[in-house]
Amino acid sequence: MSDAAVSGGGSGFLQKLPGAIPGLVLIVGTMVVIRYWIEPWMSSAVLFDQKGWLVKVVHLNYILLGIIFGMIYRNVIFGGKLPNLFVDGFRLSRLFIKTGIILLGSLYTVQAIVQLGAIAIFLIGGFVILSVVMVLWLGRLFSMDRSMTGVLANACSICGVSAAIATAPAVEAKPAHVAYAVATILGFGILTMFISPFIGHALDLTDLQYGAWVGTGILNSGQVLAASLAFNPNIAPGTAVSVAEIWNIMRVISIPFAVFAVTVWYWAGAQGNGGAERKTIGQLFVEKFPVFVLGFLVMVILTSIGAFGDVGMKGGPAASATIKMLRLWMTWIFGIGLVGLGGYIDVRELAQAGGTPLKVGLIVGVTKYVLALLVVLAIRDYLVAI
Repeated sequence: MSDAAVSGGGSGFLQKLPGAIPGLVLIVGTMVVIRYWIEPWMSSAVLFDQKGWLVKVVHLNYILLGIIFGMIYRNVIFGGKLPNLFVDGFRLSRLFIKTGIILLGSLYTVQAIVQLGAIAIFLIGGFVILSVVMVLWLGRLFSMDRSMTGVLANACSICGVSAAIATAPAVEAKPAHVAYAVATILGFGILTMFISPFIGHALDLTDLQYGAWVGTGILNSGQVLAASLAFNPNIAPGTAVSVAEIWNIMRVISIPFAVFAVTVWYWAGAQGNGGAERKTIGQLFVEKFPVFVLGFLVMVILTSIGAFGDVGMKGGPAASATIKMLRLWMTWIFGIGLVGLGGYIDVRELAQAGGTPLKVGLIVGVTKYVLALLVVLAIRDYLVAI
């Protein structure tokens, strides 16, 4: 699934909304069935002489089930392609993930974010730079196309698909380059999305440690969200999703800077590009900065000044009724959005990621994923809860 800016926004949104209703009905109906029937059954079902085995051992919850159902719709029931009747609804479901991330701002205050400190900033920045440098070096080592290298560098370093799409025009990438990068990122990301909760539980990681790991080590924003909610489906300050998303947001903020850096690298070494339009850092910043991050920051500010009442931080007053309502909304918004995410995972498209881009992407992805876990384990005593 692309975690780029949601198509369907802006002009023409209201005109497209009626056409999205069938798809949204299918997605919302799926989540209703999961939450009101399947989840309660899993909690009470006895398998291998253990009640709730599917929840306690397999760690299935509404998030993973939503993604699985979405994948089944596309790859099994619909034979690999969403019918036109449902396309607009599944496309609009991307808006739910961005909306949910904006609402996640209600889990934080400015004071709490400041507590993250230099360690978090250093770790996130270090991994972004390391990933970019690794891809650029490996791209040269394997003689990979320069535009392909530039797209894959930011895709592996920041937030996957959004970064790939944002970088493509700046490095004159062809559609095939973006397709290879997206397929590589999604293929690796789907694997990490499903195995990370098991690894986290096996290592007995806390929500803080797990959130810091997946927020740093998983390549795509949507998959960071899914992996953190799969580990702990609760939404509150200090839970896995709150930690992972604030770390991920800090990484996403670097998109315009990373795009600019890779653009400079590309034009510094590319030959025969005379006449192409050059853009200033200011232009790139304005064009590439992800708008949903601004919404998230606005929510943080509103929460900090008490617009929604008490946040419910550990050791403080209980969360207000408004905050509790927002968190309930978020469970449904994320659940609906991630059914849509599953509907955009095409197994055949993932199989197209091959050759050198896949090799480079996997080397960098695995290195980042494993190294992030090792670093988090090494500094676990210095991580700050918010």
